[in-house]
Amino acid sequence: MGYQFILGDVRDVLPTLPPQSVHTVITSPPYFNQRDYQVEEQIGLEKTLEAYVNELVCVFREVKRVLRDDGSFWLNVGDCYKNKCLQGVPWRL
Repeated sequence: MGYQFILGDVRDVLPTLPPQSVHTVITSPPYFNQRDYQVEEQIGLEKTLEAYVNELVCVFREVKRVLRDDGSFWLNVGDCYKNKCLQGVPWRL
């Protein structure tokens, strides 16, 4: 049995993988509006929280497509504050 680590923008890499071909996905996507990694169209710098959540939902739909029925998906996602109010990113996602 071999293992493979794949590096790249998830939006480019996932579509190249066959359905139900991945055993495990572990991810911690960039938090909303927290860091600028100086990468064009990076996840996390969308103009609105809704756009950020929508982007991640699109990614996770593709994760579901490639994940085996007996696979596992591990997600670490944080929240953020705006005007001293918690934005509720985890439960919106």
